[in-house]
Amino acid sequence: MKKDIIVLGIHDGHNAGAALIKNGSVAAALQEERLNNIKNYSGTPINAIRAVFDIAKVDPSDVDAIAIAGLVHSHAPLKERPLHVKLYERYAGLFKYHTANSLLIKALHKQRQMTELKSEFTKQGIADKPITFIEHHVAHAASVYYQRPWTDDTLVLTLDGAGDGLCSTVSIGRKYTLERVASTTAYNSPGNIFYSEITGYLGLKRWEHEYKVMGMAPYGISDYCIDEIRKIVRINSSKPLEFENTIGAYADHVQKKLTKLLAEQRFDNISAATQQHFEDLVVQWVKNAIVHTGLHKVACAGGMFLNVKANKLLREMEEVDNIHFYPAASDEGVPIGAALEGYYRFCTLEGIKPEKSELGAIYYGKEYSNSYIEDVIKKAEWGEKVQYIDEIEGEIADLLVRDKIVARYDGRDEFGPRGLGNRSILADPRNLKVIRKINFAIKHRDFWMPFAASVLDARKEDYFLDAKFAPYMIEAFDTKPLAEELIAGLHPKDMTCRPQTVNDWNPGYKKVLENFQEHTGVGGVLNTSFNLHGSPMVGTPEIALYTFENSGLDALAIGNWLVTK
Repeated sequence: MKKDIIVLGIHDGHNAGAALIKNGSVAAALQEERLNNIKNYSGTPINAIRAVFDIAKVDPSDVDAIAIAGLVHSHAPLKERPLHVKLYERYAGLFKYHTANSLLIKALHKQRQMTELKSEFTKQGIADKPITFIEHHVAHAASVYYQRPWTDDTLVLTLDGAGDGLCSTVSIGRKYTLERVASTTAYNSPGNIFYSEITGYLGLKRWEHEYKVMGMAPYGISDYCIDEIRKIVRINSSKPLEFENTIGAYADHVQKKLTKLLAEQRFDNISAATQQHFEDLVVQWVKNAIVHTGLHKVACAGGMFLNVKANKLLREMEEVDNIHFYPAASDEGVPIGAALEGYYRFCTLEGIKPEKSELGAIYYGKEYSNSYIEDVIKKAEWGEKVQYIDEIEGEIADLLVRDKIVARYDGRDEFGPRGLGNRSILADPRNLKVIRKINFAIKHRDFWMPFAASVLDARKEDYFLDAKFAPYMIEAFDTKPLAEELIAGLHPKDMTCRPQTVNDWNPGYKKVLENFQEHTGVGGVLNTSFNLHGSPMVGTPEIALYTFENSGLDALAIGNWLVTK
């Protein structure tokens, strides 16, 4: 009988987490923030490492290899970073990370912070397992390429703020290999020196609130400052697969330049120009990459591909035959990418033919039993306001019809940044009044931010132009007139929607939507992630109940238990 090949993937940087790959498929994956309730937690994901073994029912001794994302592990300010890290980041573009055997690369491995990880490996009995370090952008590329929904050669693109000294890569994927053909250094990052620094300039939080700039953009007029915005970064005229820093500043110095460049410009117009320029840059970059490689099937990963408006334009490009965006595009996805790359490398070394699995449902996290949930509720002393309901999906729909706002906590955690029905707040999308209540009494969100909608897959063509299966909330669509039924789940300015199309991947959640449709004729509900503003999506039943208690939610459907106020 053939032995299972199991690889543990770990990311111990921004938005840390762990994943287990079993025979080329994701058996379990979890972000550390879901367990410690610290948003975008950076550090050793000890809880997540332990949890993925439990979720997948895998004994640690059965692990064949460990893959760690990132050659460099340094979150110190630029001036305080070790010399070898500074050298690496300065000359990152010169190396082909996945094949390099240079002294500098070896030094990076030896100097990498590993004390806590090695201690955990010893506790798990896996200290003797082979460890491979997967460069950050290789991990991003692997996460999307090895799970693409086709087998053809693929143009693989990564784009983020920065990781291991780079911000973007262009690669050709063939069978079980990734060949990098271009990369851009962090100094020239359209993510860091441009979009994230604009986010900071507007008084928002870098590397977290970029989506707020995207959400504000439709309210502004880009013409007022687009010429100034274009002075920050551009496509390199002599290297068309790379970006170029044209503001002449990096790190802390960018803000001084922005203050002069954008003086007296309105925040909404700055947002509009920022989004337009970013869209223009990415569209041109992708066109250039298609021309260079001759490949028209495209796979994309990295935090900048969380920009659903840019993704919409890429999907609509004539040059693109098919495009696939990894749903956990940001750094939370790299433990899966590292584990996948580690799996394929291990198979190559051992002479084993690897198995490929297409991306499907991404409910990779923990699930809690009704009995465990009951104990948590009893300790919280909710008394008569709690009831066990066999057909709780119908009860949720009934509450939504009565204009109640309900949090649904059921099944395994979704992986990535989006609530996909198992850790979601739901409301009637026809009722615009729920927007104010969710914004100010529950999520404490900025007033201009749009919500999203979960829509029955069978109804997608009723609501969206050029509709396609879109189960991950990673793409935006223009809408048809009937989409006014989903008004609270659309962008209020341009009426676009960032949908989750729901099918049999999540039968319980699909049943909620079907019950709601039976009552109303509407094939979708408003869906936003279940969390308080500034906190990660709820992970444990304890945090779910705490979030319910400290918000304006009307009800919490947790497993088969319904808690009301």
